[in-house]
Amino acid sequence: MKAFEIHTYQGGRWKIDSVFDDRDLAVFEAQRMDVSGRYPGVRVIEETFNEASNESTTRTIFRGAKVAKANEEEFQKSATVRRQVVTAREERKVKSVVRQRQLKRQAVQKKSSPIRLIVILLVLACFAGGALFGLSYLDQMM
Repeated sequence: MKAFEIHTYQGGRWKIDSVFDDRDLAVFEAQRMDVSGRYPGVRVIEETFNEASNESTTRTIFRGAKVAKANEEEFQKSATVRRQVVTAREERKVKSVVRQRQLKRQAVQKKSSPIRLIVILLVLACFAGGALFGLSYLDQMM
């Protein structure tokens, strides 16, 4: 059993406007409603009910020109936004890699500071001098 429903888009929702048994009549009426401009969107849904399995399937057989145009505009907007998001992600990734390289270079530069090396050498020299003084003092006592 087949039924053809005309849905109209009102207040941000699709609502069933009328139900037909004849496909041609439903499509004709939907086209007439679409041309009238009364509704921002009109579509015809074919609903097939299988009594043996107690299941129904639906498919859209007509969409008003305004709906198709609105869908195309929304698709174009979302495609533009997706492209911008991908570009921004790539830019952030490149900036992140550059920033990581800079941080790594700064860390290497901090580790190899000459002041740090000089302080370490002075501490070692003081320790060596103290050891020599201590050994010479012990040698004099014996």
